[in-house]
Amino acid sequence: MNNISTKSFSANGKTYSPPANPIVVICMDGSADEYLDTTMAHDFMPNLKKMALQGYRGMVRGALPSFTNVNNSSIVTGVSPAVHGICGNFFYDVKKDQEVMMNSSEYLRADTLLAAAGNAGRKVAVVTAKEKLRDILSYKLKGIAFSAEKADQVKLDTHGIENAEEVIGWVFRRYVTPYSVAN
Repeated sequence: MNNISTKSFSANGKTYSPPANPIVVICMDGSADEYLDTTMAHDFMPNLKKMALQGYRGMVRGALPSFTNVNNSSIVTGVSPAVHGICGNFFYDVKKDQEVMMNSSEYLRADTLLAAAGNAGRKVAVVTAKEKLRDILSYKLKGIAFSAEKADQVKLDTHGIENAEEVIGWVFRRYVTPYSVAN
């Protein structure tokens, strides 16, 4: 088994002491817990059900305003929008005289837990559905970060991985498919 760093790390005034096992966080934006309960009860999501039963499944209070960029930024920084700076999906930039989407790390005023964990020796990977979130989620990260939307365009120097579609296919065939077939 790979050695997994348990070195404590700090981000935004909080210290974290991770366990010596992998940590996977799945954010299902725009979903309801009842949907997950029903689909897992009917075994429509056997892999997620297995992860929930063998690991942990919980809910968190959403940040306000309830927008994707705001909440994803709160998740990866561990602090509120008042601290991390992503306060909506858009804002009016007076200097540019235009509405600007807050999907860039240039608007982020806090470090991410992901970058701090990576700097403490943990192997960290971020996979997001949409490219618009990748820059914020991977802020200062020395690891893998790409979106499923543009997985075919990843490059080692900018995303920490190349041939992501091939790698994901291998992982899927190796780890996911046996569980789907066997369970």
